[in-house]
Amino acid sequence: MDTGSTPVYSTNNDWGRFLAMADVLNFKCPCCGANLPFNGKAGELVCEHCEAHFTMEQAKAAEEAELAHSSESNMVWSTADQQVINDENGKVKGYKCPNCGAEMAADENTAATECPYCGNPAVIPQSFEGFYRPDLVVPFSIDKRQAIDSLLDFTKGKKLLPKTFTDRNRLEEITGLYVPFWLFSCHANGFVTYDAVKEERSEDANYRYVKKDHYTVVRKGEMDFERIPVDAATRMDDNTMDSLEPYDFTKAVEYDAAYFSGYLADKYDVDQKDAVPRANERVKNTFKSKMREAVKDYKEVIEKAESIQLSNTKAEYAMLPVWLMSTSYEGKVYSFGINGQSGKMVGSLPVDKGKKFKYLCIGTLVAFAILSVLAYFLGAYRGFSAKGETIALVLAIIIGLIYSAALKASMNTVSKKYSAGEYLLEKSLKMGVPVDRFIFTKTEKTAKTTKQ
Repeated sequence: MDTGSTPVYSTNNDWGRFLAMADVLNFKCPCCGANLPFNGKAGELVCEHCEAHFTMEQAKAAEEAELAHSSESNMVWSTADQQVINDENGKVKGYKCPNCGAEMAADENTAATECPYCGNPAVIPQSFEGFYRPDLVVPFSIDKRQAIDSLLDFTKGKKLLPKTFTDRNRLEEITGLYVPFWLFSCHANGFVTYDAVKEERSEDANYRYVKKDHYTVVRKGEMDFERIPVDAATRMDDNTMDSLEPYDFTKAVEYDAAYFSGYLADKYDVDQKDAVPRANERVKNTFKSKMREAVKDYKEVIEKAESIQLSNTKAEYAMLPVWLMSTSYEGKVYSFGINGQSGKMVGSLPVDKGKKFKYLCIGTLVAFAILSVLAYFLGAYRGFSAKGETIALVLAIIIGLIYSAALKASMNTVSKKYSAGEYLLEKSLKMGVPVDRFIFTKTEKTAKTTKQ
């Protein structure tokens, strides 16, 4: 039973800032004119052709100088080249590549993309119009090569993985994507009430007694949470995004379109108010977990009610780096992701049914051999016997099933996050005065059986 009020997050006042930028931003190398994507490993923009390195400031200064130079004399009559393509309602439906002129499909949630014909990266800030500017960006620190290596490390030791899965042609299809997130911070305080029982056992010549003292227990506390992430894109799998945590937000930077160069990016299409319930669930579960840890020396503890209030609430809009890949195996799509900052790898990998049966048999045979030898030397059955071997075989099959199930479980590291322990500021945790109120005693009596 929930006796508390529903937690609500406030909106950041700074979100009134809208983007006022050009239609399509493309970053070109000042030296050779090739594409100039952001390189997370180097922390700079790096030319794809001549490998020249440029800081954000250098790239922008070169771009401004080029514009100033080209504006000195312009005797060419031309119409404006509208690079973003809008429908009759003004919504983004595509963009025209300024490098090769090809037209590509896009939608209002596309913030950065890449031309499939010439590979030219492009940022489409116009697609942000009507939406809030991101409060912060966590840049990519892991490049594509490192992402592929992370996948290879992830697949090592996966005994049930199909042999063809790690084919290099598939691995090159990894995509770098900035995923929109809401980050929730708050102060939580409240209490949780429990029914608890202390138990004492005794006996006499005829009976066994279990004395149970019943208590009402209340634990109070308060704590701060900082930047709990909630995926803000409907096309992203929430559980996969949860599994990629945590991110180090001390490395976050202010929004700059240059960080998007060379990567894809989406805008949020999950409003802050629609993301609040997931953040609330994690805060609530973590709060209750901390209160439960403070209930000790009881045989039984049953939670009855809680009341949790939030204050100092804040929500921020962030873009977080993710490497994504999807592949199919036997008609089923398997997806996985890599944290673009830490390199953490998560995903659901395909299972080779033939290998699963193979390791089931291996586990069963090894267990059967060990159990048979142990039974023989321990003299449990006075040597080998049909009954003993049957028991050993049944136990071996169970062990084999457990072994194969464990191997299968290791193939899927995606799971929903139910707590926010990583975002709890431990120094902020303060416990209130504990309440342990005795209610009543009940004694259960059981007669001893009399041996004939």
